[in-house]
Amino acid sequence: MTSSGVATRPDETAVAHGARWITLAFVIVGLLNYAYALLLTRLLDVAAYSTFAAGQGLILWASTVATVCVPWVLAQGLARARSEPERHSVTRFAKLVSVASGVTAAALVGVIALRFAAPAAVLALAISTFIIFLGTTTTGWLQGTERMRSLAVLYVAENVLKNGAGVLLVVVAGLGDTGALAAFGIGGLVMLARWPRTPRHPGQARATSWGRRDLWRRAARIAGAQSMVSLFVALDVVLVAVLPGNRALAASYQASATLARIPLFVAGAVATAFFPSLSRGESGGALAARALRMYAAVTLPLTAILITVPGHLLALIFPAQYSAVAMLLKFTAVTGFAAGGISLVIAFFQAADDYSCLTWLLVGLVGYAADLVVGWLIDGVTGLAIGGAVGAMSALLLTGYHLVQSQGYAVLSRVTLVEPVVAAAVLTVVRPHLYIWLAAALLIGLRAGIRFLRPGARHARGPRWVKPTVHAIGSK
Repeated sequence: MTSSGVATRPDETAVAHGARWITLAFVIVGLLNYAYALLLTRLLDVAAYSTFAAGQGLILWASTVATVCVPWVLAQGLARARSEPERHSVTRFAKLVSVASGVTAAALVGVIALRFAAPAAVLALAISTFIIFLGTTTTGWLQGTERMRSLAVLYVAENVLKNGAGVLLVVVAGLGDTGALAAFGIGGLVMLARWPRTPRHPGQARATSWGRRDLWRRAARIAGAQSMVSLFVALDVVLVAVLPGNRALAASYQASATLARIPLFVAGAVATAFFPSLSRGESGGALAARALRMYAAVTLPLTAILITVPGHLLALIFPAQYSAVAMLLKFTAVTGFAAGGISLVIAFFQAADDYSCLTWLLVGLVGYAADLVVGWLIDGVTGLAIGGAVGAMSALLLTGYHLVQSQGYAVLSRVTLVEPVVAAAVLTVVRPHLYIWLAAALLIGLRAGIRFLRPGARHARGPRWVKPTVHAIGSK
């Protein structure tokens, strides 16, 4: 099947299977992270949890850049390499850049963290950031060689070690937020165990790796784009920690933002699996349509579930100090969905070395930041949550419009909106009845999982209003 239609290609199906493995790992990691975050709301006092959440937001911001900048350059280089020496060269380049960027990111994160954390916590945060950046070479190498199962196992192992170490450091060692933040670095050691090996080379070969101008340009562009994308993830949770106000309300916002990050994980998993094939230009439009369908199939129903979670259910989960979570989650869930969508759309352009999207992304980011500040000035933390949702969705519409301009409406041909709308309506109606809502949410979640895992041929037909032609990014 040619790329002129949206039917499934053999390579597309293989890529989708890889996406399922990575997404399964991300789901497991997400569930473990939520359990860890909920446990910390009870192990740490409100002030310590607010510091931890802000530090976690900085790590998420840095790791969002780290897990794309070096890995995507390496994955793209491996996918396009025509010889073994070229593969070794791009791998050595990734190792060198992961060290240099890790030092820079650790210093930047440390300087920002000094605004809200004690020196010990700042040091733990900086070291954790450096280790995470080092491990990105492993991520890119496995991604570029399309070993998605191995990468999925490492993701889960990293998270299990991080959570276990965090609990021990908080409960047994009594290190509080410092121990919880140091655990990120301990978990990151898992990735270092699989650092790719390259043949020993003299200093001249090392200089050659440093001198790869094409890779430097690509890394700089990817890092710049992803830095802007990552601000949709971290800006709100760090801002709410820095701004003056009620610490319990700030911690409630941070907890609700943590719950609302599921779409970001799904977007990261889908992009990780699809990026190498998109970089080779293999049926780019059809693959992008498939990736969007997989993202929407999971995240739209889950966003509806998060928006409609009954308040008395959240009251059973969170301590009394986090009573505002139920109200704030309605808005942070929208922000999380939009941030994940933006991340995935920008990944399509990055895979094709098309950075025409950056203007649209920058406009969206400025609007998002302005909406956060205006919302805060109007109604404090609640206004910030509303402003974040409005700003993030506006940015998603801007970047999505540019994607449609580039590929045509057929890129949306596999996104189904009827089921999520019906699901949201049902959940809203039964929300006052806890057990009925739980049953409905379970069925909707299972349905979303089935649609994600179902072979693409069953969803090959798009809406009637969409023409069957899908263009490659940058071809129009």
